[in-house]
Amino acid sequence: MKTALPVALAPVAFAIAFGTGSAAAQYNSIINEAEQPQFLFTMSADSGSYADGALVLQDVPVVVYFSDRPYRMSGTITPAAFAQEWNEQTDVFRSDPPNATISILTEDGASNVVVELSALTLDDDAGTMSFETSVLMGDMPTSFGVATLFIDSFNFGPNPGDG
Repeated sequence: MKTALPVALAPVAFAIAFGTGSAAAQYNSIINEAEQPQFLFTMSADSGSYADGALVLQDVPVVVYFSDRPYRMSGTITPAAFAQEWNEQTDVFRSDPPNATISILTEDGASNVVVELSALTLDDDAGTMSFETSVLMGDMPTSFGVATLFIDSFNFGPNPGDG
């Protein structure tokens, strides 16, 4: 049984403990649908792998989201809710897939790889999230330990936590 959180999961633990998802709900009534916020997403994994264009993240406990000005909304959603929303927007991702950076913890600090993400598959039984991925910059290792994926902005509706 694990008793300590990996260093990369500390921000996620902070977000869970002091979550701001309820603050996001108060903004929903004032958001003009034509000017919906763009959200950035981040998720940390205990480990992962990459082969044949598939980026697999193992044991992602939660997905953190936040928006920029003027909304300044943030919160957390489950990997299942994130995958469901992602897969409902398949056409959007085919025409304009989001960029992301995966920051992989190494003995020398961190290694960052810029990627483009498309399809997402969640396997609850295996505890994995798998993205179809194109590497844009950097060298993706075939396997790695603790990592955090930062996904560029896209629209998930007024509040990702509503799903």
